[in-house]
Amino acid sequence: MARFSVDVLCVLAVCVSCVQGADFTPKVVSSVEIFGGKSAAPLETQAGQALDPGKLRDDVKSLWRSGRYSDIRVESIDEGDAVRIRFRVELKRSVALRNVRVVPPTPGIDVQVQSGSEIDQLRAHQIATTVRRRLEGLGYPYAKVEANLLPVGVGRADLEVKITRGQLIKIEGVSITGESGAEAEAARKALRYTNSKMMLPPVPGIWKGWRITPDYNEGAVQNELLNLRSFYYSRGFFDASIRASTEDRGGGKIWIGFEVRPGPRYTVRQFNLLAGGATRQIPLARGNTFPVRDACKALLEERRRAEKRGVLDFTANIEVREVPAVPGAEVSDGKKLADLTASVQQGTAYRIGRIDFRGNHKIGDTTVRRSILMDEGDPLNQTLLRKSLARLNGTGLFDPVSEANVAINTPPGSDRADLIIQLKDKKSRHWFLSGPVGPLSFAGPLQLSIGSRLPAWGQNLLELSTYSVSMNFMMFAKPLGQLIPGLSYGRFMSAVTIQRPLLPGQRFLSGFVIAPQLGWQGMLAGYALSQARGALGGVFDSDRAYTPPLPVTLSYVNPAGTGHNLEGAISCEPRKTKMDWTLQIGALASRVAFSFVPF
Repeated sequence: MARFSVDVLCVLAVCVSCVQGADFTPKVVSSVEIFGGKSAAPLETQAGQALDPGKLRDDVKSLWRSGRYSDIRVESIDEGDAVRIRFRVELKRSVALRNVRVVPPTPGIDVQVQSGSEIDQLRAHQIATTVRRRLEGLGYPYAKVEANLLPVGVGRADLEVKITRGQLIKIEGVSITGESGAEAEAARKALRYTNSKMMLPPVPGIWKGWRITPDYNEGAVQNELLNLRSFYYSRGFFDASIRASTEDRGGGKIWIGFEVRPGPRYTVRQFNLLAGGATRQIPLARGNTFPVRDACKALLEERRRAEKRGVLDFTANIEVREVPAVPGAEVSDGKKLADLTASVQQGTAYRIGRIDFRGNHKIGDTTVRRSILMDEGDPLNQTLLRKSLARLNGTGLFDPVSEANVAINTPPGSDRADLIIQLKDKKSRHWFLSGPVGPLSFAGPLQLSIGSRLPAWGQNLLELSTYSVSMNFMMFAKPLGQLIPGLSYGRFMSAVTIQRPLLPGQRFLSGFVIAPQLGWQGMLAGYALSQARGALGGVFDSDRAYTPPLPVTLSYVNPAGTGHNLEGAISCEPRKTKMDWTLQIGALASRVAFSFVPF
């Protein structure tokens, strides 16, 4: 409602401008009034001055940005040669949130609002919008969501989120038209959001197999359009045109069709890379086609160098300049000739000013800081930042964190960047039931564990909040005495354990389990296995896992000199080398091997 009111104001300002244009004489503002509240700053529209629609718009924006109002309206009262301007504002009425109720309870919908936080009707409306978008992503395009605040006392309210899901829409199938069999099958592999996934293969004449059909949502279709355009652009079809259509098959089924017109494949005459004030050539692919792999490799390397210097803003572009075919050029009929130029734009290189942590109420900053591979004054290397977040996740002390949990503040005109990492302590109490995928003799024990983290007290080795105490019940395939010398020869075991996970920066002071039932031999063996697991984790770590794709936009220039942006971009991802495959297989084998360890 408030956003609608702001839009109305903009229309009003335009109308005032039109009236002024008709009268040729701007009216004088006789008075400016605000009903419902006070302005936090002086308004530009003042009594005694000519009415200026631009100033009126700025006043509305200023009032809205103050965050104090849920609704803003403007009235103009004609007084002959003068006009009275009246702002009607509605203050936000915040209450303390007690509980959140989702009616009816819906799988996949979890409203993350903390009890006791301040909330108003505008915030409730935003939550409803977020829930509706989530339902659309789950295959309910006609979902309706209503959020209301129900008073439960003075200054307190419950948030009730009413959901009407509507019909679940599934994608029955996807077709690609305009391409022959081999080309259409290759293009189909570029689809990531609309293709069904094979879970179990079919048995000819007996069973059709088991496939999971994805849920329909408009966002998935738009993403597939981008993927298909990237697929054709990366193969040199720079004139490719792709359209999507849907067909309702009834019964909650929908069919999606992609019409492809690839156009001619361009032959590349030369390919230059402009970076760092220098120009170098990128070798062409066989047949003088678009060398997408070499281009991506060069652009990813430029981004890697920029990140090491602390550059946050890095964009890449490839200009496709069509040139007339020249006699003797290796261009067959129906193809086009082009010169390609790749360029990169880099922003300011930043150094870290401060690193602050928020939300870690139980775990001390010192323990958290040991996971960070950067320090104040170092270049803001985003690769090291991603590795640091992965190390934080590996401790198991917090809810999963990502780059979305990191706020980077860069003051204007400064090369310093302050980092704020938002954390959330995991719940103190926990329980889990785990078992082998297969027979006990091969895939490990059956285990039930109930435990809790210790209260926050102490520091370093005696920081109790990094410890957890649990009661464990395990069943093994073979007697324990055959696995660990000194233990009993029973297959069942119960143990009270105090455990400290492996923590970065405290390698030899963490990663151990205190369990009297295991004896000193068992505890020593567990400590050795934990240290070996931590060491192998670093050995099998690959930088490729911390390198996100690089979107590269394409721009087209024809011989006449006029240009336009192509409808998409190519996505450059680091290639998986033989070493990456080796590291991935080694990491998988390591996880399987250590899955037999009961603690």
